[in-house]
Amino acid sequence: MTIDHPSNPKWTDLVRELRGLGDIPLSAFLMSTELEVEDLYRGRKGWTALRRAAGFAPEAADLAIDVQLGRAFGRMLHIDDTERLTSMHAFFGGAVWPPETLREHRLRAMLDVALWGGTELYADANIRLDRIKEDRRVELMELIEVLKYRARIMAPPLHADVPLCLHARYSKNEVLAAFGVDKPASMREGVKYVAECRADVFFVTIDKSEKDYSENTRYSDYAITEERFHWESQNKLRATSSIAERYIHGPSTVHLLVRRSKRDEGLGAPPYIYAGPMRYISHEGERPISFVWHLDHALPAEVFQYAKATPHNEHQADQDAVPFAVES
Repeated sequence: MTIDHPSNPKWTDLVRELRGLGDIPLSAFLMSTELEVEDLYRGRKGWTALRRAAGFAPEAADLAIDVQLGRAFGRMLHIDDTERLTSMHAFFGGAVWPPETLREHRLRAMLDVALWGGTELYADANIRLDRIKEDRRVELMELIEVLKYRARIMAPPLHADVPLCLHARYSKNEVLAAFGVDKPASMREGVKYVAECRADVFFVTIDKSEKDYSENTRYSDYAITEERFHWESQNKLRATSSIAERYIHGPSTVHLLVRRSKRDEGLGAPPYIYAGPMRYISHEGERPISFVWHLDHALPAEVFQYAKATPHNEHQADQDAVPFAVES
């Protein structure tokens, strides 16, 4: 039995389908209906809400918390990092608290900000996790299994204490939690210096529409080649500033996170691809400064296709192809 229009199913059709199939696991429902898991969460409350509507689960004891969790699960569907998924499964399967290593702490912090938005201190994460009642815990365990099944094979993590995998997908808050930043939702800028990790983290959105960006924030960011990236600093940055000096001479490492657009299509803001560390090649001008960086790891082909120079900045890309300063 399949739904007539699996690309855009109505909620009432989903309810009727589940009633006909019985109280089966999430993975079995997706297989039987030929639906994607996103169809249950895009603008909706998710699997447990569907089971309730079909008469297979009791109503939520705390409706506000339950709705928040349903939306959070929808925002977590981008997770394709098998280490994170394994860690989440172990935790909800009864792993001890607190975690033993710094890496495990940060994996828990990434889970906490994904669930609750990153507005509260990580020190209270264990209390917040107790808000997840049994039906939503079961749902999350089933959801993790679905995500693990379709997760891509990831390259090994690049840093022992920063649980980010090359070319995996993460939200801004998850990335900052991975670097040990507490209450990451308070960070609004597209750059963040994490002194403890000696890391400068760049969040880049390629498509900057007039609707979402002002003229002053439509920075010229694009891939020149699969291993070379043009990035424009914030408008007030001078070449003699301590920030610019750090970018050029270190001792920090610059990390690039890139996504195509910020358009929310019912599952929250799109995640970023972790493109890994970059090394300084050259710079020009100031307020803003135009930088050219060398990526330690080539961009995936699909990312390069949307990140590469457009006709609008084609002339600039030609100029950037030949560095105008000696690599430090």
